[in-house]
Amino acid sequence: MKPRCFGVVAAMALLGATAAGAEDLKIETPGTTTIAPGMKRVYVGDVALPHMVDGRVYVLDGADMSLKGMMEAGFAGMMLAAPDKHKVYVATTFYERLTRGKRIDVIQVYDDQTLKVVDEIAIPPRRAQALNYRSLMQANSNGELLYIQNATPATSVEVVDLKSKRQFETPNAGCYGIYPALKNPLRFTTLCGDGTMGTYTIAADKKSAVRKAGSKFFDADADAIYSHAERDSDAYLFLSYKGKLVEVGVDGDTAAPQAPIDIVGDITGGWAPGGYQPFALDDTSGVVYVLMHPNAVEGSHKNPSTEIWAYDLRNKKLLARSPAENFTSVTIGTSDRNVLFAINAVDSKIVRLTIDPQSRKVSPAGEIKLGETASLIEAPQ
Repeated sequence: MKPRCFGVVAAMALLGATAAGAEDLKIETPGTTTIAPGMKRVYVGDVALPHMVDGRVYVLDGADMSLKGMMEAGFAGMMLAAPDKHKVYVATTFYERLTRGKRIDVIQVYDDQTLKVVDEIAIPPRRAQALNYRSLMQANSNGELLYIQNATPATSVEVVDLKSKRQFETPNAGCYGIYPALKNPLRFTTLCGDGTMGTYTIAADKKSAVRKAGSKFFDADADAIYSHAERDSDAYLFLSYKGKLVEVGVDGDTAAPQAPIDIVGDITGGWAPGGYQPFALDDTSGVVYVLMHPNAVEGSHKNPSTEIWAYDLRNKKLLARSPAENFTSVTIGTSDRNVLFAINAVDSKIVRLTIDPQSRKVSPAGEIKLGETASLIEAPQ
């Protein structure tokens, strides 16, 4: 009898505790909110490889790394933020039966305060379905055109007029990645496997483009170039797998590369860059922040970092080396050049880092555990 009495008492006590807990629960009322226009935003593109039909773009507050919202990115969606238009563009794919059936490709236009779709532009089902890379979707210099990388697997570029929604396709065989001219709104270049860049000039009626090939400036077999690039005044800065920085002017009829700068030099340890978005440029000071790992070998060009190197591009000098474990993507704050944001792909974290303006050393200053397979990070305002 005693064990039975104890069981009854225990059950009644549990029911009482449950009832008390239930009384403490508050009824939640669902609602909507908006993101403050002055918030220093950080956008994180996550293709969500374990459930790739359900990609997303996260929106963080860059000050405290809190999550403020999320936009759906469908299957392998590409993201581009346009703060001056208060828009975020996501080029993506939806399948009729989620993982099969009719393919529908669109550009979803999000309002950057409500994070709601305010427009949609249908595009042909031929865009590249890949990890988020900045170079796979870009806007021209006046923000009127979108350039989208196609791969069927033949490569081409879709040119989309955002106002009229008219579009045309121009082939870029053997080339991948889009780099809009910084002055001419009807010109862009692509990075090609033969070591050159192709420059495209769009006709005034925006229905076609003419291509001119530039001279060879790298050897893809000996030292390939990352597709990620950073704008530097009237040029783009590229980085090679072995740690060479190359500036390329893209406003002329053909690309104009400068002499490469070796940031590794005689430093021992087999150091090389790694990651998906492996460097960021402060174009006001000319300092480049590069994700580096030691003991590099063929195929380690996407390895996570163990250090961040700060390199003075103007004076060709290594300024600082800071511990930085497991980063694969990095960007610099547009509104605060003493802040970096990085993706720790190993631990699924987004990290805020501060830069000492004197030493150029980098230190962690906040983080949030977020995402699954994030690859693109932007801090556009």
